[in-house]
Amino acid sequence: MAPVTGTLGLFSLVDLFQLLAGATRTGRLAVQHPDGQARFYFERGRLTHAEFGQLEGEAAVYALFEDERGTFEFVVGLPAPHRSVTTATETLVLEALRRLDEQHRDDDARGPEVSRDAVPFVPDDALPDLPFGDDERRVLAAVNGQRTVARLAATLDVPLGEVQRVIRRLVGVGSLQLRARRPRTAQLVVRLARSGVPSGTLGLDEGIAHNWARVLGADVVDVAVRRPDGSAFAAPITTVAGGGPYLLVLPETLIRLGLRVDDTVLVKPYEG
Repeated sequence: MAPVTGTLGLFSLVDLFQLLAGATRTGRLAVQHPDGQARFYFERGRLTHAEFGQLEGEAAVYALFEDERGTFEFVVGLPAPHRSVTTATETLVLEALRRLDEQHRDDDARGPEVSRDAVPFVPDDALPDLPFGDDERRVLAAVNGQRTVARLAATLDVPLGEVQRVIRRLVGVGSLQLRARRPRTAQLVVRLARSGVPSGTLGLDEGIAHNWARVLGADVVDVAVRRPDGSAFAAPITTVAGGGPYLLVLPETLIRLGLRVDDTVLVKPYEG
C-alpha cells in the first residue's frame, strides 16, 4: 500500500489521529517539522510510541499539537521501536486540546470559534468513557440535539466563549458533532381542532414536523410558540396529516394558553 502524505494545515493532527484510530491502522506517522522530525507509531489504531526532537511519549504529542506545521507521511506496517505511550489515544487528544485552549484562552488569532448558532449533538459512535472534566460533563449533559451553542451558554449560565472552547474540544475527540442548519420558524394561524388533538397539545402539520426532525436529527416533541403580543410558551405537539398552515387547538387548551382563533403565531422546536 502506498504511503499516505499531506500537509499539516490542510489536515490537522486531530483529524489524522482520528482517521488512524478509526481505521485501526498499524504503522508510522512521520511529520517533517521545521524544528525536526516527529514520529508517531500506531498499533491497530492505538498510539504506542511518539518522539519529537528530544521529547518522547506524551510530551512529544503535546509539543507537536502546540505547533502544527510541516508535511506528514504515514507508512503502513512499520513497528514501533519500543512503547512510550500507554494512555488511550482519544484521552491524549482531549488533553492536548485542553492545553491548547488554556494557552490560547485570550488569543483571538487562535482561529474561528464554534458558531453560536451551531447545534451540537452526540453521535451514535461517541466514546462514553473518556476522562471528561467537570466543564465538559456539564456541557454534554445539557446537549439535547436542539439547543444552539448560544442557548447552551444561557442554560448553563456560562460565558459563550467558555462553552465554545469546551465544545471545540469535545468535537475534536468525536464526543460531539455540529449541525450548521437550524430549523425554520413556522408562521401559523390558530384554528379550533374538532378531533385528533389531545387536550393540552397543539396540532401541527406532519410535514412541518418531519422537516424539523430531518434538520435536527431527532423527532420534535415540544414547540415554542410566540403570541402576537410577543409573549411565548412551550407545549407538546401532536402531528396531524394535512394540518397545513394552521396550529390546531381544542377550545379548553386555547383558553388555557391565552390564544385566540385566527391569531398568527410563530412556532419552532423548543430548545429547553
